Amino acid sequence: MNFNETVVFVSSGMLKPKKRDNYLARRQQYLNYGALTLATLLEERGYSVKLFHGGHEHPISFVDMLNQFGVFYSKYPLMISMQSLYALEWTQEFTKLVKNIYPTKTIILGGRWAIGSDPLWIKQRLPFVDRVEGGLGEDKILNLAESNNHKRISINSNQVLPPEVLNHQIVDKYELFQPNIEVSRGCGMGCDFCEERSIPLTKLKPAIHVADQLQKVALQYNDFSIRPYLQSSFFAPNKKWSENLASAVAKHEKIIQWRCESRVDALKPESIKYLALGGMKAIDLGLESASPQQIINMKKSNDPDKYLRSASELLKACRDNNVYVKLNYLLYAGETEKTIDETIAWLDEHADCIKGISVGPVVVFGAPTASKDFVENLEKLGASLVSQEELYQKGIGHIHPSAKISSDDAEEISIKISKKYMVMDDYFYLKSFSYYPRNYNFDDFKKDVMCSDKEKLPFYI
Repeated sequence: MNFNETVVFVSSGMLKPKKRDNYLARRQQYLNYGALTLATLLEERGYSVKLFHGGHEHPISFVDMLNQFGVFYSKYPLMISMQSLYALEWTQEFTKLVKNIYPTKTIILGGRWAIGSDPLWIKQRLPFVDRVEGGLGEDKILNLAESNNHKRISINSNQVLPPEVLNHQIVDKYELFQPNIEVSRGCGMGCDFCEERSIPLTKLKPAIHVADQLQKVALQYNDFSIRPYLQSSFFAPNKKWSENLASAVAKHEKIIQWRCESRVDALKPESIKYLALGGMKAIDLGLESASPQQIINMKKSNDPDKYLRSASELLKACRDNNVYVKLNYLLYAGETEKTIDETIAWLDEHADCIKGISVGPVVVFGAPTASKDFVENLEKLGASLVSQEELYQKGIGHIHPSAKISSDDAEEISIKISKKYMVMDDYFYLKSFSYYPRNYNFDDFKKDVMCSDKEKLPFYI
C-alpha cells in the first residue's frame, strides 16, 4: 500500500485496561466502528484508507510499527479516534511521539463521547493535536481529509448517511476482530449515568437489510462463523421486526450468530424466540440493580416493581430460547449492605438465566465542567469522588459509593459477586464471542489464567 496516498486512521489504545489489569484484560480488543464508519465513507468516495488499532500496545512500539509502514508520509492528516477517556494518556504519549518524529504532521482528533461538550479541555491535555472535532463526523470527514490541501468539498449533511455495510478489510489485521453492524443510534431513556440519556433513539434498520448485511460481512471475512455485534445502545425491536428478521435470515443458507445489548425493560419476551431464530446468541442486558431504591436513584425507572417483573420475564425468555445473557450490575451512589443484598437475592432467583455478569461501581466521565451536575447528584446520594485531581487531569472520576462502602470495598464486592454467578468457561465464551482475537483459543486462555492473580479474576475457577 502506498501510504503517501492513504488516509490513515488510528483508534487510540490504552496504557492499561479500563477495569482490572491482567493478562486476560489485555487480550481484549474493541473494533472502533465509529472510525471504521468514517473510513468506509471515504473509501466509497474513492480514497485509499487504513485503520490501525492501538489496543494495549505501548505507544513507542506502535509508533515504530506505523513508521516502518511509512504511515506518517501520507499527504493527508493523521486521523485519531479516541473512543474513551481511558485512552487519554495513551493518546497524549502517542501524539507527542508522532510530533517528535514528524513535527509538520497534521493530527486531527475525534471521538464523540471522549470529547463530549468540552473540546477545549481535551485540547489543553493534548497539545500535540492540531485540531479537535466533537460530535458525529459523517458530514465533516471529507473536508477534514482534505484540510491539508485547503480543498473545500460541498456536503449536504442531510444526505450524508452511514454506509450500509462497513468495509472491515480496511482494518489492519481485520481477520482478528469480530465485525460490527450498526442498527440504530441513541437512546433517550434518561438514566442518570448514561451518555445517551437525552439523545433520541433512531429508527431500527429494516430487518431484511440487517439479514442482508450479516451475509455481506461474512463474505468480507469469507467465513460464516463470524459473530458480529449489532451495535445499538437501545436495541428494542418489536415482535413484527423480530419475525421479519427470522424470516429474512431463513432465506439464506447459513445463519450467522450475533450479539447485541439492550435494557431489561425494553426488549419484549415475545420477540426473543424470533430474534434467536434470526441468529441472536448472546445479549448484554443492563439490569444495573435489583434494589428498588437504587433503580429510582439511577433514574432507570419510576416503577421498580414493574421494571423487575419485565427483567424477570425477559431473562426467562432468553434462557428458554438458548440465548446467553451477560448481565450488567452497577454499584451506584448510595449503595448499602441492604441494597446490595436485595440485588443478590434477585440474582439468586435468576441464576439459571445468567451466563455471565459484569459488576463494578459507577465512574464519572468528562471534563469537570461537563460532569459537575452528575457529580453533585452522586454526592446528594451519599457518594464522593476518590480524587478531584484525577477527574480534572484525566476526565475519569472513581467514587466511593457511600460513607460505608469505599472504592476499594466496591472493587472487592464486585469481584465477589462476579465469581458467584460466573465460571471460567462461561467467561471465556462471552469474551471470545465479541472481544478476544478470533485466533485466541481456550488453551491460550487457560495459560493466561495460570499467570494471573486468580483472586482478582471475575470468575470462579
